[in-house]
Amino acid sequence: MRKKPIIGLGLGLTLGLVPANTTGAQSAPEFEFSGYRIRSDDCPAAACGSSSFTSATALQDFLNAEVARRAALADGNGQTSPGSSGSTGSDDDDDDDDDVSAPAQVVFLDFGAGGSPQFPVLNSDGTIFGIFVDHFYTPSERDEIQARIEADYADFNYVFTQTEPSSGEFTAIRFGDNDAGNITVFPGGGLSILFGRADNIDFRNQNRTDGAFADASFWEFLAQFDPSGGLFTALSGIPATASNLQDQVSLAVVNQSANTGAHELGHIQGLRHHDSFGAPGDGLPTTGTPAPGDFIPIFEGPINAVETTLHTMASGASVGLTLTGSTITDRFFSERSAVKISVAERGKLITEQQLANSDDDDDEDDDDEDDDDDGSQRVQLKKLSVPNTIIDGVNQDAKLKVTARVVQGDISQTGEMDTYRFKGKAGEFMNVEMVSFSDDRFVNPVIGAITLSLEEKDGSLTPVASNIQTFEPFDPLIFDAPLPANGDYVITVEAPNFVFIDLDGDGVLDPFPLDETGNGAFRNGDYELHLYMCNKKLGKKDLDDDDDDDDFETDEADD
Repeated sequence: MRKKPIIGLGLGLTLGLVPANTTGAQSAPEFEFSGYRIRSDDCPAAACGSSSFTSATALQDFLNAEVARRAALADGNGQTSPGSSGSTGSDDDDDDDDDVSAPAQVVFLDFGAGGSPQFPVLNSDGTIFGIFVDHFYTPSERDEIQARIEADYADFNYVFTQTEPSSGEFTAIRFGDNDAGNITVFPGGGLSILFGRADNIDFRNQNRTDGAFADASFWEFLAQFDPSGGLFTALSGIPATASNLQDQVSLAVVNQSANTGAHELGHIQGLRHHDSFGAPGDGLPTTGTPAPGDFIPIFEGPINAVETTLHTMASGASVGLTLTGSTITDRFFSERSAVKISVAERGKLITEQQLANSDDDDDEDDDDEDDDDDGSQRVQLKKLSVPNTIIDGVNQDAKLKVTARVVQGDISQTGEMDTYRFKGKAGEFMNVEMVSFSDDRFVNPVIGAITLSLEEKDGSLTPVASNIQTFEPFDPLIFDAPLPANGDYVITVEAPNFVFIDLDGDGVLDPFPLDETGNGAFRNGDYELHLYMCNKKLGKKDLDDDDDDDDFETDEADD
């Protein structure tokens, strides 16, 4: 199984430069630029860290730190996982089981968050390469960035302000909050760049006060390092000379700040990098990132998602977005992202407790939702109103037709398998995302695996698609799984004994056991399943016009 490279995106450009206009006691050395990487950790490591752990020790250290971090969060907030006994309001679903939208999400765009007029660029060993003057956002730049982000979220219930609210819940996007290490210089001429980071991947936006930062100081670094404008032009894609460099830097800062701000805000609403894949039905991006081998088992679907890099949740490390994708492209939300934000605002959630105690009859027309003969409880994917956010793509003029549901469950003991059943039609696409390890709400996360199977007439199951691990572990994902026939389908959720890392540096992902290494606790815990279905291209005009809800039923069995 192939593993994606950590460093990429070399430009074939070599510039030997002596920095100008740096300040501080230490002068930066000459630097020959050869390439760059955009870092993948723009959201918590549990969700967006690379799967390329360099050793079993590195993975063990990560898992130990994750246990400690979750425990600290639980102690600090008095929280327990969704679905756990004694759960607080962290899984508040008062807006999930009816047609009333959640209240508006207030977003404070904080342009004074940096505090310092300077920022350090580091060498790879942690020493200071140089000190540079930070960008000051002018009033017109601030207004333009706000207008861009407002346009991205215009179809959803969001309110943006540049004045910090004096009361009520709000999230903050901190512009100019430039930490040391956001730009790192390597001896071979490489640059490592972090444009922003979110506090959490908050599926269903249950914490309405978490935040993020967005950093556009990279363009000031290039301009001050090379006042001729050559390096800035090469990396930004915006032509610049010494005479107009500051104007062009302003353009790059506005464009990248707007894209990054919307992207990081997306993370704290629960969006992940794979939500940029598109159009639905086209599989993986055509950039080659991620590769089919970055999924376990290897992804065998199409690699035609050419629209991916147009979308807000695209990033360099995740889907091969170049720097110009942030500076000369005003990105927009994909269909998948629109579905997930809509789920957060007015989606339908059902818990295991509700399944055990009712027939999921929250709709008046659900008279046929009696228990099945096999004792399973019937649940329906609900029609979900999803706005069309596509500016350029195959679905830009289509009405998005989506059925979706969120199921809240848990693996309470090792070896347990939870099974969920639905009726599907040949040609439909099924999408199943397990949410647990990626979300700090889950104090007791489980490292799971999901399998989608067709139930044959004799009751046997024929696998259609499965996933244990994606390019951003550890929550599994099945996307664009084509249903081969009309009939009953079963989704199985379990927690196997293995995760996968490159143990010997040969580029192949190897199994790493959990029980035998003292990590068996990750084989049970709480999760949510995000389920949605579409037919061909999501929203394409030749969709089936049948208005009936899709049947979806569930049962659980211990192995």
